[in-house]
Amino acid sequence: MATVTNVGAPAFARVTPYYQHHLRHGAQMMEKGGWIRPAVYTSIEEEVRNTREHVGIIDVHSMGKFEVLGKDAFAFMQMVMTNDLNRIKRGEQGIYTCLCNDEGGIVDDVVVYYLNDERFYFITNTVSRDRVGPWLNEVKARLNHEVEIVDVTNATAYLAIQGPKSLQLMTDLFGEEIQKLNYFDMLQTDLGNVPVLLCRTGYTGELGYELNYPSEYAYQVWSHVEEHGQAYHIKPVGGGAIQTLRSEKAYRSHGTDMTEVTNPFEAGIEWTVRFNKPAFIGKEALLAIKESGVEKKIRGFEIPSGALLEKGTPLFTGEEQAGYLTTCYYSPTLAKTIALGYVVRGAWDVQQFQAGTERIAVETTPIPFYDPKGLRVKGLDQAE
Repeated sequence: MATVTNVGAPAFARVTPYYQHHLRHGAQMMEKGGWIRPAVYTSIEEEVRNTREHVGIIDVHSMGKFEVLGKDAFAFMQMVMTNDLNRIKRGEQGIYTCLCNDEGGIVDDVVVYYLNDERFYFITNTVSRDRVGPWLNEVKARLNHEVEIVDVTNATAYLAIQGPKSLQLMTDLFGEEIQKLNYFDMLQTDLGNVPVLLCRTGYTGELGYELNYPSEYAYQVWSHVEEHGQAYHIKPVGGGAIQTLRSEKAYRSHGTDMTEVTNPFEAGIEWTVRFNKPAFIGKEALLAIKESGVEKKIRGFEIPSGALLEKGTPLFTGEEQAGYLTTCYYSPTLAKTIALGYVVRGAWDVQQFQAGTERIAVETTPIPFYDPKGLRVKGLDQAE
């Protein structure tokens, strides 16, 4: 039988189960990582402010979602992650960690939820999904662990509810039991007849929750949450506002602020590396990096002129290039333009750089830019 190849076939993008809600709200759509996602509904500034002051509902379904199952699941996860599962409570908490390769480069940064000793659930970056799955299977083959790695991205709906009023809304929906949840706690509960893994996590720098549940219920769950959220001024949040919110908090984005050739010490997340574990992928390389030091470090910047500079814009001290920018956004919350980037060894104490061919002034500033003590994300000071 002859094989016919449709040379002119387009590369079709996927839509999330919340797609019709985005159209109903009049969202401008964009493509990212092979998914059609909302870029903006009203304006980035309005969506940021509403999330900071009230509550936002966010489609995060396109993020990669994996389960690791089997009798060796605990040992396998301890090997692939730099953080230590012994620091959290089984069945009650998740933990932020890096997955590193043998050279200490960050394959991805993920949140791992410790469901039980033989079942773990974790969430990757949207674009990282297609890389993380094969990498996990390569490690599995190398270690010869008895585990099953399952990509549940399509089967599991993922919805974020973020903002200072999210606690009241979640209490209305799930009851007073969820008021006991601290940052990175999780609860296996139900919304009506829908089983939900409810997590006290988020990517906005605000008090927030993330719901994981079977995707066949996604459309109705959004409708239900949005209906009950009207009392708290709930509004949908698009990708532009999400990037602005995470930048204000200086949350790194894999593929933008770090890649597989960036290590946790350079990216400023070395606290995710626990050398007291007997072994994990990349441990020897990271020990050597810790001993010798790094050649570049991430820094925060303000741009007094307000110029929005592109990713990769070089930073100069005089005629010498001393670094480059990775992220740059206008912050509605802080009313200034902020940026993240890397500065090379020898320029770590420099307070002002010149950016790009136009030599635009860029000043260093501590990060995170917003809520530096982390009170809001922990729900300790919603008035700050």
